[in-house]
Amino acid sequence: MYQQVGHRQVALSASLKIAFLMVLTAAAAFSIYQVQRRIETISPSNSPETLLYLPSGKYLKPLVLGFDQAAADLLWLKVIGYFGDHYLTDKNYQWLYHILDLTTTLDPYFRLPYEFGGIILSLEKGDIDQSNALLRKGIKYHPTYWRLPFYLGFNYFFYLKDPATAAGYISRAASLPDHPPYLPKLAASLYASAGDKEMAVEFLLQAYLTSEDPRLKENILQKISDLQQGKLPKSLEKILRN
Repeated sequence: MYQQVGHRQVALSASLKIAFLMVLTAAAAFSIYQVQRRIETISPSNSPETLLYLPSGKYLKPLVLGFDQAAADLLWLKVIGYFGDHYLTDKNYQWLYHILDLTTTLDPYFRLPYEFGGIILSLEKGDIDQSNALLRKGIKYHPTYWRLPFYLGFNYFFYLKDPATAAGYISRAASLPDHPPYLPKLAASLYASAGDKEMAVEFLLQAYLTSEDPRLKENILQKISDLQQGKLPKSLEKILRN
């Protein structure tokens, strides 16, 4: 008899756990739905352009009722849609920084938007100030992630023609965990280089090899091709063939 009671208690406990998990899942789904409805209330159209009417992240935070990460995830999907639409058409990314800034203000520890935006805003849009601003913001919340100072170093070297500042950022990247072994040598070379196209190609080549995002890799590859007048470095051609 006691054994039967014990089995019933175990079964009841398991049933309660399942019911509890179902309630939590439903609550989470409802919360995300509510966040999406709030964003759509402010920006009712499905077009990413309507996000320009959203207030700054500082004022948007109270409107999402504490579901900052869920709102940031939804905005990130809008970022990808916005970039994709314009990449295939007019390549006008006027509001890209605004949406990225909103996303990273709602969830400053969401790392991918900093990396994606830092590259696209410079290579594709050509707005170095916005790229640098987003990368610096990312470094504030991800101080041990080597890629962000690495991209800042590229901007200073290639676009701003400031190899000394670039070398400082690359040296910083070289001091962080998981950095590739070539970074210290690259930092040393920068002090002797200014506006060197071969050095710029080397920067981009290493960015291509270490990036994990196929969209970024495609964009970086195009920039390398542009700098090389349609030709790719032999080392990269070999990698692409494999």
